[in-house]
Amino acid sequence: MEYFDMLSKLGIGSAHPGGFSATLKQFEHYPLPTSSRILEIGCGTGRTSCYLAAQGHDVVGIDIRPDMIAKAKKRAEKENVTLKFLEGDALSLPFPNESFDVILVESVSIFTDTRKAFLEYYRVLRSGGQLFDREMTQRKPMSTEINQEITNFYHVDKLWDIKEWLALVQIIGFNRSKIEGPYRFPKTSLDLFEQPDAHQQIDEGSFLDPSIWEVIRKYNSIMDSYAEYIGFILVIGTK
Repeated sequence: MEYFDMLSKLGIGSAHPGGFSATLKQFEHYPLPTSSRILEIGCGTGRTSCYLAAQGHDVVGIDIRPDMIAKAKKRAEKENVTLKFLEGDALSLPFPNESFDVILVESVSIFTDTRKAFLEYYRVLRSGGQLFDREMTQRKPMSTEINQEITNFYHVDKLWDIKEWLALVQIIGFNRSKIEGPYRFPKTSLDLFEQPDAHQQIDEGSFLDPSIWEVIRKYNSIMDSYAEYIGFILVIGTK
């Protein structure tokens, strides 16, 4: 079983760095314009998308995994919010140029062809619109062995450092781009207690599946062992 399989089976709605608490703090610090048209890329089970829809925004959530989209649609029904969820790829977004006021990404870009994904974000963003992308980053140089263990677990090609992230958004053409962070991953996550997910959908029998617990064990081991090397950032860019 892989990392994203575990997230899907447990219906985790805020696996991105900092959890849903960080998402809410971001919206407090960077309020979104009223009735924005928002695209959340890699929406997962739809927790953030549904929250934004409840605030009156016009929201589309897209994810490459049909199992995630199915849970996102069920969440929207339970929360009684209106928005659209679509299955799709960040590298080939099914929207015309300049379709959205805001592009929201929470721990997706690093898992794909990052540069190509950013070109797509830029393409579908309207002039003057903003990108917010929260991603894992390399906080300091690490050995080849440590790098390989982390990248193998997450199935990513590389761990970008802050200079590389900033250079990317500038090369793509974003104006007033900046990076917030890096922030350390917390040793223990309080997100389950501060922001409990009342609509989490856990597949039957998941807690009895040893492969799920093995993925969780490996994840915790990486977070505990390599906390000094990895962290997360918020990438912000304006088109």
